[in-house]
Amino acid sequence: MERRTFAIWSVGVGLLLGLLANIFFFGRTIGVSFPLFVLLAVIAVLASSRPARQTLRRRNLWPLLPLLFFAGMVAVRADSLIVMLDILAVLALGGLVLYYLPLAHRLDEDSFIQHTTNTLEAGLELPRYAVIEAGDAWSWLREKRHQRGGAFAAVMRGLVFAAPVILVFVLLLGSADAVFAKYLDQVWQSLRDLLGLDGIPDMFARLLFTLLIAALGTGALGYAWVRRERIRPVVRVPQYMAVGNTVAPMPDSPAAEADATAADETALEAEAKAKPGMKLGMIETGIILGSVVALFALFVVIQFAYFFGGQATISVAGLTYAQYARRGFFELVAVLVLTLGLALGLDRVTVRQERPEQITFRTLCVLLVGLTTVMLVSASQRMLLYEEAFGFTQLRVYTHVFIHWLGVLFLVFLAALFRLRKNIFSLGSLLVIIGYLVTMNLLNVDFYIAERNIARYQNGADLDVAFLNILSADAVPAVVPLFRETPDNNVKYWAGQWLVRQQLLLKNDRQDASVFSLNAAREIAWGQLTVIDRLLPEYDPSAYFESYDFWNETYGLDDRSGWETDPTPGP
Repeated sequence: MERRTFAIWSVGVGLLLGLLANIFFFGRTIGVSFPLFVLLAVIAVLASSRPARQTLRRRNLWPLLPLLFFAGMVAVRADSLIVMLDILAVLALGGLVLYYLPLAHRLDEDSFIQHTTNTLEAGLELPRYAVIEAGDAWSWLREKRHQRGGAFAAVMRGLVFAAPVILVFVLLLGSADAVFAKYLDQVWQSLRDLLGLDGIPDMFARLLFTLLIAALGTGALGYAWVRRERIRPVVRVPQYMAVGNTVAPMPDSPAAEADATAADETALEAEAKAKPGMKLGMIETGIILGSVVALFALFVVIQFAYFFGGQATISVAGLTYAQYARRGFFELVAVLVLTLGLALGLDRVTVRQERPEQITFRTLCVLLVGLTTVMLVSASQRMLLYEEAFGFTQLRVYTHVFIHWLGVLFLVFLAALFRLRKNIFSLGSLLVIIGYLVTMNLLNVDFYIAERNIARYQNGADLDVAFLNILSADAVPAVVPLFRETPDNNVKYWAGQWLVRQQLLLKNDRQDASVFSLNAAREIAWGQLTVIDRLLPEYDPSAYFESYDFWNETYGLDDRSGWETDPTPGP
């Protein structure tokens, strides 16, 4: 295909994606529509390589696997936070794929900073390429108007002129025959249900939404497949010429540019060595790393003496186990993150010209990572104690899982320290982020929080409903057994109020839902709530956000009385 013909293709595919987005998303709850739309968009981008006469770089396609996973989890989880993170992950990985899709350069050979900037560039460039593709498509249409007797333009004009004529005759025939009018009403109602045509303002909003998605889709195709021509022009010129009895590169030839680049790199290295103020020598770095290693070693010794020694040793300091864990966790996480940044920075700026210097630096870093590993275990243990003492929340769970993946990142740093592969830390960082999000999706955070807090309650702890009130329908399978089995009247009443509120929210979502709004977590929750519908109390919105003590103070109920017999507030 010629260049402008591909522009017609990209605009057409973009408009198709815009129409699909209108049907899938406008005024509807997101569900299975999201992974379906993402899958169709991915197919459209990959299929466009053929009309663009470009080659797919399969080595750069692997981010599509986590991209499709995160898109699919949007239709599985109801937790708004994880859904938002999944959508952001899809957008970020999509931008990454768009940038590297047409390039022979491998994605895994670039640094993490380059990954970030390239992803941002892809997102910012989509509107500009949408305009470019639309302009080229318009030029093609104007050119075709004057070719072959204007057949294409004539067809388009014919369709435009025929539409009002057909509309007039349809209206007249519908008025003339009741059966024909009935069929027309059925067709019109089907279109209204499918497209949601409820009014002129709504139609304008739909039109703008469709055009926005169409523009982004068109820009994505143009950015992916046209940009390669402009970034990597092929210029064929003589590369060498004879100079006396020798051969030298031709001026402005690729060989000359390569020689100049190599000379520049050599000059930069020499300049860096000539200016030690721009770098750190091994003496300075050794002092920094040695001091940090000594400090961490002292801290680890204290950890083993107190924190890992159990409640008896901590009580000597006048603290409970939970207080000790609560005070130090987030500070310890900050230390671990700063330690990784310090190690990466020193690895970058330290000049190691001799092999002993390299060995010394690596030895200190290995000691640092070893001590940090003990601190990671300590941080994880602190958070576990913190959660057991004060309950589970989203912040605590997300941070606790982050600790484990931070440990994996330290292992990646060791691989980068020994130069096992070029830019292995950047690739490892990307994989760690993906792995972290995959873990949170598979964990089912809201269900996990509800299940663990209910387990604490069943083991004698108070049930802090403030943590549970904000959970999504993901937690319904954990709360339903609590509602049906707990002997505590106060907890039973709270669980009933929480469940009936979830039922109302789900019922409201289902009113405007379509087949594209299907969501696994919401369907499971709705099914379980339907089974116990007759057992649920009347919803009391004024009591929903109250604390655990609210039930005793306001309702005057105790563990032995039945909430079913006295569901109204006392005097």
